[in-house]
Amino acid sequence: MPRPAKGARLELRTERIKDRSGKLVRIEKTWIIRDRGAFFRRTGCGELDSGGAEKALNDYLSEKFQPASRESDLNRLPVAEVLTAYGREYAPHKKSAERSGYAIAALVPWWGTKTLADVRGKTCRDYAAHRRRGGVGDGTIRRELAELSKAINHWHAEHGPLASVPIVTMPDAAPPKERWLTRSEAAMLLAGALGWYREFWSDVATRKVHCRWRRNPFQINRHLARFILLGLATGSRRGSMFHVKWMANTSGGWIDLDRGVMHRRGEGVGETNKRQPPVRLGRRIMAHATRWKRLDDAARADAAEQAGEPVALFLNVVHWMGRGVSSVRTSWANAVDYAWLEPRSTRKAKVTPHVMRHTRATWLMSSGIEIWEAAGSVGMSAKTLEKVYGHHHPDFQKKAAEV
Repeated sequence: MPRPAKGARLELRTERIKDRSGKLVRIEKTWIIRDRGAFFRRTGCGELDSGGAEKALNDYLSEKFQPASRESDLNRLPVAEVLTAYGREYAPHKKSAERSGYAIAALVPWWGTKTLADVRGKTCRDYAAHRRRGGVGDGTIRRELAELSKAINHWHAEHGPLASVPIVTMPDAAPPKERWLTRSEAAMLLAGALGWYREFWSDVATRKVHCRWRRNPFQINRHLARFILLGLATGSRRGSMFHVKWMANTSGGWIDLDRGVMHRRGEGVGETNKRQPPVRLGRRIMAHATRWKRLDDAARADAAEQAGEPVALFLNVVHWMGRGVSSVRTSWANAVDYAWLEPRSTRKAKVTPHVMRHTRATWLMSSGIEIWEAAGSVGMSAKTLEKVYGHHHPDFQKKAAEV
């Protein structure tokens, strides 16, 4: 039985560059796309530009893609073809289309030369080991293999049925993170966002340790302070907080100061698995939000007066110099360092912006709030809240412990 032909894949080719006289000038390695037979196409990407080569391969597959008509034999069906069909027909219509694109780009170089018959537990584990050697975490590997599984199911439903549906084996899910902030740690984090840090020294004679507060005027990040206060008050995901504005819109959430409610989703945006229900704001965060709105309105008016026309600035609640932000990575790391929450040399940070969501859920449970009310406030299912944070509730196993 002949071996199944390999699909399109990347290969590193050594090229000898000569001048017009035929003299060897240099030797360089470039990525090419090798397809069935002797056909190949240059990508124009050097050895170090593997990302560009992967993109060129994805573009090539999209150009030549013509799905097999109701192919069901696993040995004759390349994984690259299944991924391409999924990427063109289904993934673009998902709300997380960009994330699916990244996953497919990571899957194609390794799985592209294989068929669906090769999708087994061992090959999935080999793929996971290959990605780990590249410094990729198990969480990302799980998401990539989940996209492979969805692609296979899509082919089975739309171009199949397959003779049998391969099972994709994924790394074990990471246990829920336990890190959350105490109220004093949260206060220290907020102080760090505003440039405050503690300086310690010891008296040589008395050996008494002294402490004083100092402020770095170059690390006053007021946008981060807003981000922290809003995150601790609502438990919202960071992505939704970056898009919260002062007025109703279709691209993100907004704060209704009249009703004291923050809408996590834009108008007309459907619900997803990442729940984003509206959340009522408490008195303290409402006081902050009212002051922020007043400051932003005044700043927008000044900017419009200088420009001589209306300006689209200071519309987001969390902004830098009037414009929305998409990341607080640098300022967050500095605030964590100033608050002494963890050493900056830590390879894998435990105090990430998502910790604020854990913190909010933990505070709600430890305060004795009813689970259904707390789940609606944070924006997660009551089942997840009880499973992950239920042990913080004062009534946790209260009666059972007395038996």
